Amino acid sequence: MKTSSRVLGIAVLIAFLAGCSQMELSVLQNNLNNKYNLNTEAGLKNPAVLSKIDSLYDWGKEGYFDGVNDVKIYYKYFIHPNEKGAIVISSGRTEAAIKYKETIYDLYNNGYSVYILDHRGQGFSGRMIDDPEMGYVDKFENYVKDLKKFYDTIVTARPHKHIFLLAHSMGGAIGVTYLEEYPNDFEAAAFSSPMLGLSFPTCSFVEIFSGDEPEYAPGHGSYEENKETFEENTLTTSKTRFDLMLKVYEENPKAKLGGASYQWVCESCKQFDVIFDNLDKIKTPLILFSAENEEIVDPSDHRKFIDELVTEYKRDAKGYLVPGAKHELFIERDNVRIPVLTTILDFFNRYVKKGSMKAPKRLN
Repeated sequence: MKTSSRVLGIAVLIAFLAGCSQMELSVLQNNLNNKYNLNTEAGLKNPAVLSKIDSLYDWGKEGYFDGVNDVKIYYKYFIHPNEKGAIVISSGRTEAAIKYKETIYDLYNNGYSVYILDHRGQGFSGRMIDDPEMGYVDKFENYVKDLKKFYDTIVTARPHKHIFLLAHSMGGAIGVTYLEEYPNDFEAAAFSSPMLGLSFPTCSFVEIFSGDEPEYAPGHGSYEENKETFEENTLTTSKTRFDLMLKVYEENPKAKLGGASYQWVCESCKQFDVIFDNLDKIKTPLILFSAENEEIVDPSDHRKFIDELVTEYKRDAKGYLVPGAKHELFIERDNVRIPVLTTILDFFNRYVKKGSMKAPKRLN
């Protein structure tokens, strides 16, 4: 009996020490000092401001390029006439460039050219299976290869003094892998709720039941089947931005994406191992934001990621815990979104200041 108790006690202690071994993320202060004049929820209710946001988005240049296996990849870019640098956006699962109108507007108005692509199988990019609303990818690495081609053929077709990466959720997993494979392409990177792990036991469960034919994972379905009300949503606490997100997709039905397939989840789960096995290859300075009320990705992997980069590999990396926030930080309420974007702009501006730049023009 004593031996069993001792073994149990040791096990509990090991578990406790393992949990304590990860670096705690710095708590991001909900400071509403809006020094970058970022848009607000009040602005989204103002027709004049909405018109400016839509006008800038419509003014951007769009196109397609052939991704891996000739899948058409949609992209859009916005060249600032007096740019500080360029920001490449790698968006999350189900997302499309049109969802980033407000964020693009804020980045552009702070002097940055902005590039964004719709990842394969979502947004206005090509699908690989018959069901256009099923989240599917045959190989996760193809996302990374598409992003590399975008960088090489579209982003760097023009000279930029600085090129930064801004990545969210699934786009974060793509972005981290990209930094591991191409450590010299981006000068700095910022990650919002990056998908570095899924809640237990998602990966084990899906690997057991996954088949060869594309099929929705348990609890997933078409766009309408997956659509949540504001009260039950796991994305944001801002009703204004939540409603606007739904409106954007209703106006652009071809960009709608529903739930994930078994194959997408399996490929994502395999990628987590690849990411953590190659952290030593990351050279790019980065910051990461983790939502306090996260329900989509596993936040413990955010701490593990920062901890290993800083303590084991001595990289320039910092993580922030965002109080009161849900997964989608770029469409959260103002007292979440403004501090997050302000911290990102502060971070990128550190590198901009290394070169001489003229004052950026602001969109009227």
